Parts: sequence; C-alpha cells; structure tokens
Amino acid sequence: MQNYDITIIGSGMVGATLAHALRDTALRIAIVDATPLTAREDNRLIALNFQSYTLFQQLNLWEKLAANACPIQEVHVSQQRRFGAVRLRANDINLPILGYVVPARFINAALEADLPQNITSFRPATLKHLTQTAEQITVDLGEKKFSTRILIGADGSHSTVRQLLNISVEQYDYQQSALVTVTHLQRSHQYIAYERFLKNGAIAMLPLTEQRAATIWSGPTAEIKALLVLDEATFLKQLQQQFGYRLGLLQKTEQRSLFPLQMQHATDTVKQNIALIGNAAHTLHPIAAQGLNLALHEVGQLVNHFKKQTADTLSLQHFVSQTSAQTFTLRLSHLLARLFSLELPFMSFARQIGMISLDHFLPAKKSLTEKTAGKRFLLQNSLNSFEID
Repeated sequence: MQNYDITIIGSGMVGATLAHALRDTALRIAIVDATPLTAREDNRLIALNFQSYTLFQQLNLWEKLAANACPIQEVHVSQQRRFGAVRLRANDINLPILGYVVPARFINAALEADLPQNITSFRPATLKHLTQTAEQITVDLGEKKFSTRILIGADGSHSTVRQLLNISVEQYDYQQSALVTVTHLQRSHQYIAYERFLKNGAIAMLPLTEQRAATIWSGPTAEIKALLVLDEATFLKQLQQQFGYRLGLLQKTEQRSLFPLQMQHATDTVKQNIALIGNAAHTLHPIAAQGLNLALHEVGQLVNHFKKQTADTLSLQHFVSQTSAQTFTLRLSHLLARLFSLELPFMSFARQIGMISLDHFLPAKKSLTEKTAGKRFLLQNSLNSFEID
C-alpha cells in the first residue's frame, strides 16, 4: 500500500495553497478532491488582507493574480442615517495597501495551473473512510487505499473528515443571507472599501478593477431573497437608496447570487495526527471579510510547524490550532454581526458614538487596522513560515 507523509483532503483555495507552500520539501504529499480538475465554478469575490497577499507573493503566485487584483488602501465604515464613521487607512500603519480584492476564479486557476511535482493528486475522488492509529491513517477512497502519517482536512463547511472523526460543531444561525453581485460605478472608488450598516443589515462595496465594486448586501433572509428576484432597475434603485451616493450614481449590476449566513466552529480542530483548517474548522459571518484570511494564516502556521521537523519525526504534536489570530477573528466577526443586527432603541445611537470614538482614539484604531490587514500576526509569527526554501 502506498504511503504518504501528508495527505490534504480538499483542493480548494486553502488545501491547494497548503500544497504549494510545501512544494519544496522532501515530503511525500497527496491531495484528494471530489471535483474534476476543470469542473470548479466559483463566482465569489475574495478580499485578501496584506498577510494573505504576502503569502501568495512568496509562493510566486501573485504574478498570475496581479492583473485582476484591485488594491484596498482604505476601509470606510459608516451607519445609515447617523453621523460618524471609522476610517482605516493603510498609510496609518506604514503599509502600501490593506489588501486586495480578487475574483475567486483567478485564484483557483493560479493554484491549479502549476501543481508541485511532489504532490500526487487524486481527483475526482471521494473520501469514504478513515482508520486512525497513533502511527498513521489509512485513507479509503473506495477504489484506492493508501496510508499517511498526517492528514489535513481542508474540505469545507460540510467536511467529510470532520464527520468521519465524529467531531461536533457549534453553530449560530444569524437568520440572514447575503446577496452578492458586481456594481458598475459612475465615480471612481479611489481604492476605498465601504461597509455601510443599515437598520437590519449591511452593504459592503469592495473595489474592483475597471471602475466596479464587489457588492455584498446582507440582511434577514426573507428580505434578501426578495431582492434577488427584483428587475434590474428596481434593484439598482433600492441599492442606491440604501448605500447612498458616495460612489455617485450606480450604473448597473451583474448577476446576483445568494448565500446563507451562519457561524460554525468545530469543537476540536486537532485529533492526534489529523487537523482541520479553513471552513472545515470554522465558518465565519462575512461582515469582517476575514474567513479565507484566517485559513491562510493557518496554512502559514502549519508550514512553519512542519518545517521544524524531519520526515522521520513528522507529527502534529505541539501544533497550536486555536491561536490569537483565530480567537480575535472569530470573536470580531460574531460581535459585529450581532452588534449591527440588534434593533434595541438605544443601539443605533450607541453604535454611532462607538464609531466616532474609535475614529478619534488612535491607538485602538491603529490596532484594529493592523489586525484587519493581518500585519500584527504577520510580524508576530507568520512571516518566516511563509518563506519557502
């Protein structure tokens, strides 16, 4: 039976990035995914923070993404019908940008175009069963079986790895959905990302190339579903009314998609020689736009952990999954989602005072900006892990 050092279940952005990050090691690596190589369709628009951008740069993947990536130099957060805003600027923390917005299809294409030579790909293949011992895991794909010393579950919110290990999840259903589209603008976005909180939801406008913005409108599911079926003129009018005129008259929108929103966190993310990362470990509300960035931070941690070992000593012992980065991001996403969905009489005023105070309290504002960009975690413990020998 064939044996591998590391097997990655899931060849999406997180699993494929981990494979690329381990490309120059002597480790024998397998990657398993249920979808055929050419079958992945992904219309998402991805906000990468500065740390994630740095990772793709150091993996020599950024040159394949740069032409379709739009920088974010500032984040502007406001509340409808209230004075006050929070402005997070890259130059306030001595960075050229806070991040980039990139269509997911280009990231997927870059990751799939040049799979490292030390990777054996099983695709399409479905994980059927796992047999775990202290020394190894037997991976059963139905028609194929092999063993591996380490297994990484990067197979998404409905993770088969997590289910086979009987790991439970803690869930919070926000009773909300997000409508995602692309809006063509009259006025340049000036590389500013806008987050506009509404009475019972939010609209994010993230800068894209060609004077467009990625638009994410979240709110109660029934209301968002109603928006999905509106004709173009009516939808555009409602979007304009709710977002305002900071970007001038909105010109037109493209195809609309709907996604349910919930937070989900696995109760255990490391079990002996198996680890869960990305959405297999935690699914976040998109309000802080940090889900993929948190997962890529975990990729950096894993690479750093494995590079301290040899093939003979490979293990997940002492690997700390629940880091300060995870804790902060999980709490921030949940807090913001709850804070801006509460409609108690005093909450709107309290949010206004909070935003005005934060915008003028520079130490707290700088700290939030650094965490949004990933700079703090990059400087603490991740930059070296992204340096591939």
